[in-house]
Amino acid sequence: MYASPYSNGTLLNVWIQPRASRTIIVGVHGDSIKIAVKSPPVEGKANEECIELLSHILGLPKRQLAIKSGHQGRHKTIYIEGMTPEKIVAGLEGAMKGM
Repeated sequence: MYASPYSNGTLLNVWIQPRASRTIIVGVHGDSIKIAVKSPPVEGKANEECIELLSHILGLPKRQLAIKSGHQGRHKTIYIEGMTPEKIVAGLEGAMKGM
């Protein structure tokens, strides 16, 4: 599962595909959720775009999301404060169906 409870929120395993033609949630990739972003992996731009997409889909301010590990790799662990894994999975699955 790509979302697990942690502290006062959830850890989300994410696999990033930079330089994509559009920014979307692609689907499940192993034990991660795959997100395609338009930005290149330069100066944190792909990371920023990933956080912006997740905050928009989940209806949370960006300050409630933080990359815990994988700042410079494709595989990242993102901490989402104040949301259960079940709510996150439901929101992401809804976004995947709507695209």
